[in-house]
Amino acid sequence: MKLNALIKKSKNQLIKRQVMPFDKVKKILIMWDANQSKTDTDELKTFGHELTKTNKEVTFLVFYPLSKLKPDMLSNDMYQLTCKGDFNLFGVPKTKALKEVLNIKYDLLINACLTPNQHLDTIAVYSSASYRIGPYINNENTNLYEISIKPNGADLCENYLIEIGKCLNKII
Repeated sequence: MKLNALIKKSKNQLIKRQVMPFDKVKKILIMWDANQSKTDTDELKTFGHELTKTNKEVTFLVFYPLSKLKPDMLSNDMYQLTCKGDFNLFGVPKTKALKEVLNIKYDLLINACLTPNQHLDTIAVYSSASYRIGPYINNENTNLYEISIKPNGADLCENYLIEIGKCLNKII
């Protein structure tokens, strides 16, 4: 979906979103684009696995910029895979599998794709997550997330995750 349509959809949703203290967060969805570097994805997986050690239930969602996933690419309890084919002509989620993920009541959704990605923004908007953290890319996309964090520094992904950690620890 186009950014303006996503902003409108986000504002018109009946989902009550609210930032909650991190110690109350139990279910987390971390999503990224499969085109991100191996270093980034390794950092994201490490971050997610560290969260599981603190009794958080973490699910990873990976977006593949393909029209259809290959037969050997299967989702499981921890890794959900999605692609362009999971969205209709207008960019709205259409497949049963993606809709099931969107209906899960995550306490926190983290968009870890640090470049513009309409599909991941669409997932964030349609998600039933209590609150969402995303990268600050421009003024408009701040309407899609309750918390927007600007990635900076030499290692954007690592610094982004550090800033998320700092932010989460400040919420009481």
